[in-house]
Amino acid sequence: MFETITKQLKADHFVVWFNSFTVLLFFALSIYVKLFDKGGQLVLLFEDPFSANRPYIGTFSAVSDLLWCVAVTICLCSFGLLQAIRPGQKVNFFILCSAITTGVLLIDDAFRIHLIVGKIGISKTIVYLFYGTAALVYGFTFWRIIRVTPYILLILAVLLFIFSAMVDTTPLPGEGSVAMLEDGTKLLGIINITLYFRNVCWQAVLETLSVWKR
Repeated sequence: MFETITKQLKADHFVVWFNSFTVLLFFALSIYVKLFDKGGQLVLLFEDPFSANRPYIGTFSAVSDLLWCVAVTICLCSFGLLQAIRPGQKVNFFILCSAITTGVLLIDDAFRIHLIVGKIGISKTIVYLFYGTAALVYGFTFWRIIRVTPYILLILAVLLFIFSAMVDTTPLPGEGSVAMLEDGTKLLGIINITLYFRNVCWQAVLETLSVWKR
């Protein structure tokens, strides 16, 4: 059994490096909290996101993060499969760039990067303009591929994200209605973009497999 485990670890260096990095990170954190008596802060990093008294807190935010993860996972797994079957195809690069782009949005949404940079003087408007420019570059680069996909889902998602950003940067009265207009439309956009990449990746894999079998 030991020989089998050793062979498997040697065959996949990423597993070894990723686990080693995680262990070193936790070890460094343990030393930090021991030296500076920050155990309470470390505990907060592992706290459950939901309150015991109000378990519904953050439900839609958690769902949004999970959907982002689904979209990224679908793209990355499809890219790996497509590269193994027919490497170097432009659709492979499209799916990889889609995974990277979606991953950036996932990190921003999960860790509230646009709020963090706001504390150092970078406004939300600038952040949204950056994302808008990146979306235009993405669209112009891959428009030949996008036009043969169910792009209505992608367009709908983009429009919903734009609307959510406009609400976020516009001071509006109320709380619940504003939350629905901002976060509700963003969640609907994430649902549509996840469905879009699911359909695109599924079709790309099927087409590549059909060509490969010939």
